[in-house]
Amino acid sequence: MKKDILSAASCYNKKYYINPDMEKSLPPQIREELKAIVASMAEKLHCVFTIGFYENGDVYIETMGEENDFDFDDIGAKLEINKIKREKSEFLGSLSLWYKIYLRR
Repeated sequence: MKKDILSAASCYNKKYYINPDMEKSLPPQIREELKAIVASMAEKLHCVFTIGFYENGDVYIETMGEENDFDFDDIGAKLEINKIKREKSEFLGSLSLWYKIYLRR
């Protein structure tokens, strides 16, 4: 299934990315909350943290640690992703709806 990246952050090079094609139509307060989530999770989990959309509009969250990074805990990352999905379910649902209305091709 095709994926569109909305936002990502890396603890390795301390960089943050937001898809410029999506950023234009995203409200400023949503951009700020998105940046806070992605950047803080990248640092906390010691990884590259990504939020995006599947082609059907569902939100996905992924983590990826570098190959020899022993500080990255894949199991802990999955637990944190589940926690974010629970605690930010309304936010993630709003992102999904926004994508389906404004960007789905």
